[in-house]
Amino acid sequence: MIQLTLRNLWGRPLRSLLTTGGIAVAMAVLLSLSAFGEGYRRALGAELGRMGMQMMLVPLGCPYDAAVRVIKGKTLENSLPESATDYARRDAAVAVAAPMLLASVPRPEEGRTDLWAGIDRTALELKPWWRAKAGAAWFSGPDSVILGAEAAEAELRWPGDLLYSPETGRTLRVAGVLERSGTSDDSLFFVPLPTAQAMFHQPGRLTAVAIRLRDPSMLHDATERLQNAPGAQVVVLTEMMGTFLNLVGAVRTLLLAIALVALSVSGMTVFNTLLGSVLEQRRELAVMRAIGASRGQVFFTVGAQTAALILVGCGGGLLLALVLGPVIEGTVRHWVPLAPSGNLLAFTPGIVLGSFGLELVVGGLACLYPAWHASQVSPALAMRLE
Repeated sequence: MIQLTLRNLWGRPLRSLLTTGGIAVAMAVLLSLSAFGEGYRRALGAELGRMGMQMMLVPLGCPYDAAVRVIKGKTLENSLPESATDYARRDAAVAVAAPMLLASVPRPEEGRTDLWAGIDRTALELKPWWRAKAGAAWFSGPDSVILGAEAAEAELRWPGDLLYSPETGRTLRVAGVLERSGTSDDSLFFVPLPTAQAMFHQPGRLTAVAIRLRDPSMLHDATERLQNAPGAQVVVLTEMMGTFLNLVGAVRTLLLAIALVALSVSGMTVFNTLLGSVLEQRRELAVMRAIGASRGQVFFTVGAQTAALILVGCGGGLLLALVLGPVIEGTVRHWVPLAPSGNLLAFTPGIVLGSFGLELVVGGLACLYPAWHASQVSPALAMRLE
């Protein structure tokens, strides 16, 4: 049986190679998209958890859009009154309330936009990764600046150097350069909060207030109280993560639908290959039946051909996913919100086994009719074909 299976497969090598190639492509797409979805979920949870805050006060408007912009170091059209910080700090449930002002400075002649952040010392309690690679870890005065790792590389500045901002007319001295953290901090220019408010003509205004609670169990009650902060609204990061995961789920569903279309096409390819093989082998199948092979044995022969095609195709798909996965990740990354940095492909055993199982199911369904058709060949056909 095994020899017959292999002979049937390689009797038409081009057809078999095209079939296994189609299975491999479908498997690679399914694996890569599933791995991206799982990696995105893990990385997003880790990035939000690393920030050390449970909620954020943002200006009135779309709260989730505002929160994403703050987390990614982007500016907002609206701003908060500075009194929102005092309001938050007076709440008994609040351990840390860190105000910040974010501003962007376009530099079209250099093809880039500088992102500035005004902070006070409370921000350090929410940034466990904040470490100086060179120089000081905090400002030496109101006219000092601390550069993220990427900002320092772009400006070619080091501690002690002067940094002139022609857009704001301000000359600052570099107090320190931060270690690379893999967060949006890497590309930011940090200055004292009052300095930022003066540089960008936002006296008494903020972009957001990041909040850490004394006890996470106080989240519900604290949220209700802080909703009354002047000119502000509360964004709970766990709710925000759930919202974005729902959005990612929708995108992932669409992408998996594309993968399922690819699986369906591969299933039709398997069906066509097997049915063509059965029609070509009717004489051999009739001879098998004539010498005593049961219908079940003939059915098993076609099923074995299917299993061989699926296993070879799935193995090739796994290798293809490892090679092309980063390309698919780079394409999909631009479609989803708040995409964390770093590799987002998580080829877990569950994803690999699940994808293999799904492909086996598709292949099994595709082989049912050809296998049944083969098992119905009459032994008398062998005599008529002589």
